[in-house]
Amino acid sequence: MAQAAKGSEPSSRMRRALRGENGAGLIDSLLLIGARVGTNVLVLIWTMLMVRLLTPEMSGIAFSGIAVAQIASMFLTLNVEAVSMRVLVPAMRDGRLDEAAGFIRFNRAVLLMALPPVALAAWAWQSWQGGDTSPMLSLSVAIAMVMAAMARITGRHATALGVMRKGVLPRMLTGPVVLTCGLMLAAASGMQLQPWHAVALYALSEALTVVVQNRLLRASFAPFAGRRGDRSGWRDWVALGLWLAPGALMNEFRKAVLIAAAGIALTPGDLSLFAVALSIINIMNFGVSAVDVAFSQRLSRTLTSDEPVARDRFLAVSGVIKLAGFALGCVLVLCFGYWALGWFGTLYQTAWPALLVLTLIPGLAILFGPGSVILSTCGLGREDFVANTVGAIVTVLAVAAGSALGGLTGAALGAVAGCTASQALMALYCLRRLGVDPTLTSLRHLRQRPEMAGGAA
Repeated sequence: MAQAAKGSEPSSRMRRALRGENGAGLIDSLLLIGARVGTNVLVLIWTMLMVRLLTPEMSGIAFSGIAVAQIASMFLTLNVEAVSMRVLVPAMRDGRLDEAAGFIRFNRAVLLMALPPVALAAWAWQSWQGGDTSPMLSLSVAIAMVMAAMARITGRHATALGVMRKGVLPRMLTGPVVLTCGLMLAAASGMQLQPWHAVALYALSEALTVVVQNRLLRASFAPFAGRRGDRSGWRDWVALGLWLAPGALMNEFRKAVLIAAAGIALTPGDLSLFAVALSIINIMNFGVSAVDVAFSQRLSRTLTSDEPVARDRFLAVSGVIKLAGFALGCVLVLCFGYWALGWFGTLYQTAWPALLVLTLIPGLAILFGPGSVILSTCGLGREDFVANTVGAIVTVLAVAAGSALGGLTGAALGAVAGCTASQALMALYCLRRLGVDPTLTSLRHLRQRPEMAGGAA
């Protein structure tokens, strides 16, 4: 009986730990990671379908159109939705429903006001690149940017309202599922696709995402119905949204920025090869970010409670895990990368050297460590802004120059240069401003006695 009681204690503690916010947070994290894995797999599938249904030149135009739409979606909203957690959470906690309603409505109003200039800028960018500026493609890009912006706004609002699953998961999965199914139907029917068809399908996938989100979130948004809304804080919302925009460009929209920058000098055919290589490398990037997400809460706790021993040990342990995953990823790329490129067509195997260069991007993220997490946790938003802004500028200039001078491999080297600039600057700020070394040299802390770290934790 005593042994049975002892045996049941761990399971009882586990059940208690999984109740309430801890359990909900764990489930949300697992769902998010699962959705990210599924999204990456589906992106590879629909990318392979698209490049097989279109010539490299036409698929390059389609990739460029989708990338421009994704970047433009952020400028359509001025990135104000990124402030949702800072506005909606305290407003809902304190019962300030009018302020919450005003913020939600302001997000949508900004989109409508910004649409004409942003759509014109997107068209001008494509014209300057010398790409396809046909009316159907331009219309598809405009619709896609609006739908992507609406899906992004709704997802951020849902997260701030505590219903992340209903807002973020549809945004992550609906689009890739629709694109995969649509391109499979096109392949089965023998349809002759044009670039605007692919961009229009992307726009449809984002529109369906918005429909699913609003259907699931109807009850969550019900308290704001009929309220006029208080928008008095709009200046602060816009300022903070723009302040966070470089970080969004260098994280959420990195692939789109790289494709758009490479399109300045690369031919549409080479741009298609570059986009495919990026899609493969994104799987390795996801592995690095997943480890950082898993450790971010514990790392943030040790930073805010001034526990240097535990902090350094968390950095070291996460570094070891990321390094092991990166080593495995490199082995897989070296052994099967050339073969995997052949899935997309024999021509795509010429992107093999660029693929090898791009493997340095997740490696650099591991080398310099989670600097952005540390800076934002410690309230150094200015330093995070500067590092991301410098990284974005260097990325665009280096990728464009590299594309012009060295083609595909030059574009890949430019992408690595941009990543190096932002990551190294963040690591330097962490070391100089906080005395925290986030780089891979933190592995030396593994030699410390575990009881020291445990005592600090």
